[in-house]
Amino acid sequence: MVDLDALRGEVRRATGVVVGEGAVFGCPKEARVQAAMASGTGEVGRCVDIGAGCLIFNHVVLYEGVQLGEGCVVEDRVRVGYDSVIGARSRLLYGAYICDRVQIGSGCRVAGFVCDGTWIGARCSVMGQLVHEYTRPHQGWWAVDEEPPRIEDDSIVAFGAHVVGGVTVGPRSYVAAGAIVTRDVPPEHVATGANEFTPADQWTGTRLRDWIEHWQKPGRSGAR
Repeated sequence: MVDLDALRGEVRRATGVVVGEGAVFGCPKEARVQAAMASGTGEVGRCVDIGAGCLIFNHVVLYEGVQLGEGCVVEDRVRVGYDSVIGARSRLLYGAYICDRVQIGSGCRVAGFVCDGTWIGARCSVMGQLVHEYTRPHQGWWAVDEEPPRIEDDSIVAFGAHVVGGVTVGPRSYVAAGAIVTRDVPPEHVATGANEFTPADQWTGTRLRDWIEHWQKPGRSGAR
């Protein structure tokens, strides 16, 4: 029988870290558990690094190799997969499911589902679903490593939106609630419906007006 505690990664906590009830750190990735089952032995996993001033609430699971930058907030029932890196002052919202090897920049807000290998830039809000295409299920669960989405700096993926496959969003683009994106979203565009893209400076709706005007202020990146 495999002792999972023996495979668990160690934890390094900087000063001022607060941890709630039922949090689990350093969980070994599945491949290492299976190898240990086959061989009857295994090594300690990669260390979990938690930056200064992080708040980690109840029933959070951080797998081996996870890095949290300083000042992160991880709300209840969040899962962060192995070797994922979360930038400073980012917030992972209740129930967020962050898969493996995900890169999240500083100052982000992330909820929903984020698939393996996704890259999210700084100051993004991702409330929808970032998923693989899953076009080759016949090849098995581990045989295919599909391209993940890439969300550039200062972009938004709103609630109920789906970004599918190896596409790029932004920077400074907005994927509206309920939208489906399977093609690259150009910088400073609003995505609605199914791959319907409108330049932000041509957007006529009243919603998003404040957000668009924020980026049009002199001195802002991308301002005209």
